[in-house]
Amino acid sequence: MAKKARPASNLKTIIVSIFMVAIVLFYFSYLSNRSAKRRTENKKSELESLMEYDMNAEYPKTARDLAKLHCRYMKMIYTEKLSDEELDKLNRKMRMLYCSELLALNPESGSLDRMKKDIANTKEQKLEYKVYELPEASQVKKYVKDGKEMAQLEVRITMDTEEGKGYLYEEYVMIKEGDTWKIYGWMPAEGNQTTTEE
Repeated sequence: MAKKARPASNLKTIIVSIFMVAIVLFYFSYLSNRSAKRRTENKKSELESLMEYDMNAEYPKTARDLAKLHCRYMKMIYTEKLSDEELDKLNRKMRMLYCSELLALNPESGSLDRMKKDIANTKEQKLEYKVYELPEASQVKKYVKDGKEMAQLEVRITMDTEEGKGYLYEEYVMIKEGDTWKIYGWMPAEGNQTTTEE
């Protein structure tokens, strides 16, 4: 007994259904790829973010945020292998965080060379900058000295050393120039020693 041929309308329905499923799958694939591409474009690397940092629009509002931004630059400089051009650009960006007195004491002409020597010295000592920790905003000490608003805070830097994990404590001092916090200086905290853990 011969099989009955399927009506053409059933075959058309199947073809249209397959076509519709293909269109829906293609559309979802397109949206997914577009979303992934947008996320990739929006997520700049830390180096790009720091090199393109807009000091006019995004300048830190608090002394703590100023220290945090400076630490981001320092971590980048001491952990990544950077070209001379990248180092120069990062150095110029960092100098925008410094007060006029600090800039006068450290002319731009020699600051890059000093930075390169310091980076080489850090590598020679086999120290690797890992992470920095800032105090809570309530722990930032504020005071007035010679009629100028000042702020002081201590940053703990975790490093890998030959002996194990080490901690370095840096004391940051900020000064207000106009309405803007600027870095007055930073140095190892008083009585500071690099402590290590096995």
